[in-house]
Amino acid sequence: MNKVILISGIIVSIIILFVAQKTTNQEKDSSAVCQIIENYKQLNGSQLLSELDNTTIPYSKQGFTLHLPKSEPKATLIFLSGSALDTTRNIDEFSIIKPAIENDIAVLFVSTGKVIEFLFTDQDIQIVDDIIGNALNTYNLINCPKFLAGMSLGGTMAFRYAEYCFLGKSNYEIKPDAIAICDSPLDMVRMWHEQKQAIKNDFHPNAVGEAQWVLHYLKTHLGGTPKEAMANYINYSPFVYTNEVKSKIQLFVSIPIRMYHEPDIDWWIKNRAKDYNTINSVDLAGFYNYLRLAGNKDVELITTYRKRKDYDKGASPHTWTIVDDEKLINWLLRKI
Repeated sequence: MNKVILISGIIVSIIILFVAQKTTNQEKDSSAVCQIIENYKQLNGSQLLSELDNTTIPYSKQGFTLHLPKSEPKATLIFLSGSALDTTRNIDEFSIIKPAIENDIAVLFVSTGKVIEFLFTDQDIQIVDDIIGNALNTYNLINCPKFLAGMSLGGTMAFRYAEYCFLGKSNYEIKPDAIAICDSPLDMVRMWHEQKQAIKNDFHPNAVGEAQWVLHYLKTHLGGTPKEAMANYINYSPFVYTNEVKSKIQLFVSIPIRMYHEPDIDWWIKNRAKDYNTINSVDLAGFYNYLRLAGNKDVELITTYRKRKDYDKGASPHTWTIVDDEKLINWLLRKI
């Protein structure tokens, strides 16, 4: 029975806690005023989630969904994800489509086909670059301003892709003009210790399940624990608080950045036995602080309070519903 609970916790944690693609009842009424284009291929095989019991999850579809306004687009907002965010889905992040289209901003949802996607290597990122570059070229968007966005691990992916572009590695010479993320983990050293603590606490199956697959992926792809491979953790992470030189800060000192979080510590303690050291808010606050100190005058940390949908029903604060989509679109418009 405990094994069944743990496996269920792993799968649920992927859907809710980390990838955060929660099903909603939101109507995708933007379809009446925009063209929707989808281009996917189903990947074969599966991903290993846990070494303990060989739990796997099937690959998703690789490709993109593009929402194009009827008028000429002013810019493109690019959402990064592992699993396909196509029109068969209905997730919180889709709330951005309507205000974007109304302001003539195209919205591109990009999927690598791996439900769990960290973009550990340049080869992984090149897949994202090819999907984005081909979509932008095909639909004459390559010369428009480009904004990156992501929820949870999708936000981590956004910073990984932005770094790749800023280092001149994009085959399409893509350079993001702004980045917006929501409750994303940035510091994988802290993330490692968070997951180790979750297993030790053994408080909730979702937290334990998440910990199992996160630790497996970090250890496998970064060459061990932070103690064994600290340089790899620093090289991968957009931000590591314990890295004295804060080596990635200069990469992002000149780009507009918005980061959203709702650090409802009462909810985290009561529902997951997590504290300030073991939630993503500490990464966002640290990154924000050091970007400001380095001279980024266009970085914002948006801290919400009880804004999330179904707060009164005990919903998790790890959700895109804390984002005011219209204000975000207005912020992006000012970056054009």
